[in-house]
Amino acid sequence: MSKHTDAAEVLLERKGCAGVITLNRPKFLNALNLSMIRHIYPQLKNWEQDPETFLIIIKGTGGKAFCAGGDIRVISEAGKANQKIAQDFFREEYTLNNAIGSCQKPYVALIHGITMGGGVGLSVHGQFRVATEKSLFAMPETAIGKTPNFS
Repeated sequence: MSKHTDAAEVLLERKGCAGVITLNRPKFLNALNLSMIRHIYPQLKNWEQDPETFLIIIKGTGGKAFCAGGDIRVISEAGKANQKIAQDFFREEYTLNNAIGSCQKPYVALIHGITMGGGVGLSVHGQFRVATEKSLFAMPETAIGKTPNFS
């Protein structure tokens, strides 16, 4: 079973007994956007309830980044156009982070390359993280006074 989303920005596949989430925006360092969040969340909840899914794996494509964070350029441009995407983005991103943190199935983040902001959220809230020697981990939000909560 495989589910490809809009422009295949995120691939949601079942491989054996694993649900696999693949962030698929390598040109944008797999930056997370609202569409991706809206595809990942319901599939995560479906796999959590599926008795034939024993674990959930998340990874990135392209070799340079697991996920460089939220797609801040889109959020910034929407704000300049008086669109309220930022509120929706962060509310839904944090709802996804909570779902990852409370997931009843083992959740494994395969971290390789740049992992910042929203990518940190997609990884640290799960039960397991596997980081390679090429991983770069950062929370740039702290430079503007935002304090992340990983509990």
